[in-house]
Amino acid sequence: MRPLTTTLLVVVLGCSLLGGCSSEDPTVVALLASDGSRELEPRVDVDAFEARVEATCEECAVRVYDAEGDAATQADQAAEALRDSADVIVLDPVDVEEAEALVGGGEDEVPVVAHTTLVPGADWFVGLAEPLASSTGGPPADSDLEAARQVVAGQRRSMLHVPATAMSEQAADVAVGVLADEEPDGAEHFEGVPSWLHTATEVRLAGLTDVLVREGAFTLDELCDGSTARRCEQLGFV
Repeated sequence: MRPLTTTLLVVVLGCSLLGGCSSEDPTVVALLASDGSRELEPRVDVDAFEARVEATCEECAVRVYDAEGDAATQADQAAEALRDSADVIVLDPVDVEEAEALVGGGEDEVPVVAHTTLVPGADWFVGLAEPLASSTGGPPADSDLEAARQVVAGQRRSMLHVPATAMSEQAADVAVGVLADEEPDGAEHFEGVPSWLHTATEVRLAGLTDVLVREGAFTLDELCDGSTARRCEQLGFV
């Protein structure tokens, strides 16, 4: 997963589900991320989101905005997305109460897919049904990789795994489905909103390699480098 930048990223992708759009007048999917520098329990996988749109939509433009944890910045970016003619907005809120003012607005409003945390007034929701709990049983960690290395070293009993890739791919499917007027299968109603719910899971030592293989959050070489190399050998990881 690459970090976001404060610069607006524009990637020309595809629109196979959409008719009548062109590279001169693309259909715009705006992704408003709360904090792209977040390495611990990341909420959005931008690479996965972009790749999923690319696979399902020809000649669309994905525009990614990073609020860097500031609700006022996110409000400005939402206004910018609308000025840039966003056709659908995927919103990972910095602050739910502040973000509520960014959705809705009448008959011609732009549809909003809430990401990770439900925002009142959003049209759809992809994310976690419950608030994130803190990783348990160890010292603070700056990233998922560091937390996993602490589990290997025996410094903490577990780490919290947020399925950011799966959520981001689902959010992309919902956004493209909205544009094609075809809601993806599998929605359930959560607080009255069509939703696709995922679960953050506590991962202990025995599950670390499964997470690595399934999510690609980090490589085995990264996990078992330096101070954890000998421990990984003892555990049979390498």
